Amino acid sequence: MADDPIAVSIASPNPIPVTLAPGSSAGASPPNTTEEQDRQTASVRLAARTAPPQTTEEQDRVSAGQRHINVKWETTQQWISLSVTWVVLVVCAWIIFYGTTELKLLAFTLLSNTFFLVVGTYFQRTNHTKSGGIGGDTAGPR
Repeated sequence: MADDPIAVSIASPNPIPVTLAPGSSAGASPPNTTEEQDRQTASVRLAARTAPPQTTEEQDRVSAGQRHINVKWETTQQWISLSVTWVVLVVCAWIIFYGTTELKLLAFTLLSNTFFLVVGTYFQRTNHTKSGGIGGDTAGPR
């Protein structure tokens, strides 16, 4: 019975020649490992497929530190710009309500100039595309 031919259905007019080795069967061969062993080694197989790092650990630490400092500096800039803007708004509003006519004109000029100076400087300095813009292309994921 072991040498009985296996029935094959050919759907293509130009078949690909296939030879079966002695002792092979049409069914699937049993797995060499259990499901639990496969689960336990999944991370090892994933690590083998992952690309190696392009930077050293020291470079990663330096760029992470730079990004951390940049985030703090950008937060400080945010608070400075917001506080200056609010102070100018309050002072100009007080001048507009309680000042003379000449001071009211100066208040609008001060408001306009200060607002554009503070907001323009803030947006010029900060890097809104990535948090902590120093490090270049080799700084790792951001």
